[in-house]
Amino acid sequence: MHSLPSLETIEAFRAWRAEASRCLPAALDIAHSHGLPHGNPHLFSTGTNLVVALDDRLVLKIFPPLLRHQFMSERLSLSQLRGRLGVPVPEIVIEGERDRWPYLVITRLRGIVGTEAWPALPEDQKERVLGQIGETIADVQRVPVGELSGVGPNWAEFISRQIEGCRARHERLGLPQK
Repeated sequence: MHSLPSLETIEAFRAWRAEASRCLPAALDIAHSHGLPHGNPHLFSTGTNLVVALDDRLVLKIFPPLLRHQFMSERLSLSQLRGRLGVPVPEIVIEGERDRWPYLVITRLRGIVGTEAWPALPEDQKERVLGQIGETIADVQRVPVGELSGVGPNWAEFISRQIEGCRARHERLGLPQK
């Protein structure tokens, strides 16, 4: 059994996650332990957590212990939004924990990443997509909060942290200066 490491900082987690040879064996071992397909995994390099497409149907998301609140938020959000939006929402197939790292196996949505599709869209289609995104956000906002009201951080803390980390996040993601 491949163990997940004890990492004290987000920076240490990012460095570990950035090396497929270090993080992928544990992810594939989790998939194997559940009897899930994992012959041709795809490690997503973007995002906050360790995310691995196991095949064209399933995705494994592993959350480090210091981001347990994100696991709670995602698990509750997916459950709360299921069947309530006009767009597909991933379904939770399995939830578990290994070495204090919680994880979800969710269904994989069909399509391509927006950053790949966006440059090829003509301006009128970009406007249409932005309108659809706005409609989806409004639909999400209409769903009752339910158990999510108890998941932190609170809004003021969240916004404060987002502002504090904005420049570093943009630089890390290689976004243009503007």
